[in-house]
Amino acid sequence: MDAPGVIGELGVQLDSADEAFGAELSTWLDANLPAYSAEAAGAATPEDRLRIARRWQARLADGGWAAITWPRAHGGREASATQQLVYHSTMAERRVPPAIGRIGVNLCGPTLIAHGTDRQRAEFLGPMLRGEHLWCQGFSEPGAGSDLASLQTSAVVDGSELVITGQKIWTSGADRADWMFALVRTDRTVPKRDGISFVLIPMDAPGLEVRPIKQISGDSGFNEVFLDQVRVPLDNVVGGLNKGWGVTRTTLANERAVLFMGQQIALASTVGKIITQARKVDGHGRRPADDPHLRTRIAESWIEAELVRINGIRNLGKVLSGRAPGPEGAMSKLFGQHAEQRVHELALDLGGTAALLDRGAENAPNRGKWALGWLRTRASTIGGGTSEIQRNVLAERVLGQPRDPWADA
Repeated sequence: MDAPGVIGELGVQLDSADEAFGAELSTWLDANLPAYSAEAAGAATPEDRLRIARRWQARLADGGWAAITWPRAHGGREASATQQLVYHSTMAERRVPPAIGRIGVNLCGPTLIAHGTDRQRAEFLGPMLRGEHLWCQGFSEPGAGSDLASLQTSAVVDGSELVITGQKIWTSGADRADWMFALVRTDRTVPKRDGISFVLIPMDAPGLEVRPIKQISGDSGFNEVFLDQVRVPLDNVVGGLNKGWGVTRTTLANERAVLFMGQQIALASTVGKIITQARKVDGHGRRPADDPHLRTRIAESWIEAELVRINGIRNLGKVLSGRAPGPEGAMSKLFGQHAEQRVHELALDLGGTAALLDRGAENAPNRGKWALGWLRTRASTIGGGTSEIQRNVLAERVLGQPRDPWADA
């Protein structure tokens, strides 16, 4: 799926500015992507990969491609929704990896631009944009995930500082982050949403400990973060004390509306590899594709990848026509990530016992990536909002069902 195809399906016409935007991006990628790809392919250690990823984001920032929706005054391009479509489809089609600092750029940066002080914007936006400061999001807690407003991490004002104690969990990237933007409870005498503050916390602060959570795949993408009397300046509170719930509602709805393309292209790519594998003759002289049950499952996977694309286009069409995004985002998250799990289950079944071989093993189908991919997708329905949360969103916004009682307790 390339950009012209999506734009054609939406009936959107690129004006001269949009075309110039796309041409400039393609020219820049032609000049810069090959060197980065070669450098990344030669990285021998996680430290090397992290260093190269930081340099790549700095290069993106120098070219004006690290945060295209940000204001120009802060290093962005103030890209329109159509230009975001061109950007994300081009980056996905060219297999450009997501920027290492995307959590900060996509979530914390716009929050600081909208709610931060001049000092906060001056201090944090530049290093965030260039990948010099990597950020993680300290929201979820052991007892506050679905009901985030019930968070218990406390922060007490002590002179010109906040003293923070508590625990965050499922914190993506905390093991390599330099800063965390977090929600903490600063007033327990008011309704739960009214006593929360949004605060910026350095990850090297005394009393802060990160413990990686080992996943079944062997990765440690999630972490626990423990805070024991961690002191941060009051100046690091964004939007004012007890105003954090409103601050955190700041979103980048227009940008997120086009992010489905990367997910759909990856899903379609996996289905394509499965089809190629199914056509090959196995060690018993048979083609898996000759099995009608397997052919049916492959067809279902292809259809599901198309449904992810079509639903994403429907939501994007709302944005491009000036309307607010609807519940299609929750639909894409819920359906797409369960589809991702089913596709990897199909890949394992297709490869038989050999598909369980790890990377580097002789005769492992798809170079041993099927088993790793299947293990990694176990977390797909948790990260970024659980499937249960997405179902709640759809129940409330599409079916008109009442909110869960705990949501307003």
